Amino acid sequence: MSPLFAVHISDGVLQPPWEWGGFAVAALLALFGAWRIRDEEIPRVAVLTAAFFVSSQIHVQVPGGPSTHLLLNGLLGVILGRRALLAVPVGLFLQAALFGHGGFYSLGVNSVVMGLPALLAGLLFAGLRRLPWLRRPWFRAALVAGSALAFGLSLVYAVTLLVTNNPKQLGDADLSWANRVTFHPATLAGAAALAALAAWAERRLENAPEFPLGLVVGESAVLATVLLNAVALVLGGRENWYSLALLTFIIHMPLAVIEGAILGFAVGFLARVKPEMLGWAAPERTECAVDSLP
Repeated sequence: MSPLFAVHISDGVLQPPWEWGGFAVAALLALFGAWRIRDEEIPRVAVLTAAFFVSSQIHVQVPGGPSTHLLLNGLLGVILGRRALLAVPVGLFLQAALFGHGGFYSLGVNSVVMGLPALLAGLLFAGLRRLPWLRRPWFRAALVAGSALAFGLSLVYAVTLLVTNNPKQLGDADLSWANRVTFHPATLAGAAALAALAAWAERRLENAPEFPLGLVVGESAVLATVLLNAVALVLGGRENWYSLALLTFIIHMPLAVIEGAILGFAVGFLARVKPEMLGWAAPERTECAVDSLP
């Protein structure tokens, strides 16, 4: 079971129709990603593919549980856009061939599970950055607070659901305790306090205006990846993988925050030094007055 915790489904876990269907969908996504690709785009895709491949060796140890690793599919989506659909299957193939992460028969499903959130991240980033309120402090604080609130409530719900049910019978799980604990006034107050603290910390740290944008997109990419992974395990698994899907979600909650922070800092840095990598227009360069003197 341990190889499944890193959102890489191993061979023999899914039913054959899901494996072959995954290859078909992955091929269509790769074709969409390669459509009208230009020669000057290939080096960037290659570099980001290498970063995505290397990220599998950066492990995050969950206290009292297994270790997982960074995904970085959100970063691929933000920088590469739909070209990320080319980088993901290549990186996953190298991870399976060299390190045994995932499998070859499940390569198609794994490519879809990580490729679609990368595409979503690129679309979400492109849509949010057009909002006129991005550089308003209140809007950035709202983005950070919303991310922290969603993180806190999701974690409480998942942990309560796991603790109050038999892990082997999560297909018929009782949701009453999870709903009661998550939406209890004390839990809501604690989550609201966490959200306010996160917004205050973002203001105190004086990060780049793009940091909250990267935080939201990075967290969304990880959560979407875990959700698609759970759908594949629950609906296409050869066995009952409900408990594993829930455990995978829980251990990736801290990773969602880490990846969100990484993408936030990366977006803020690139916006200052290389905005064209984010699809933004480069700042106009003015001629230095000293250089123009005879």
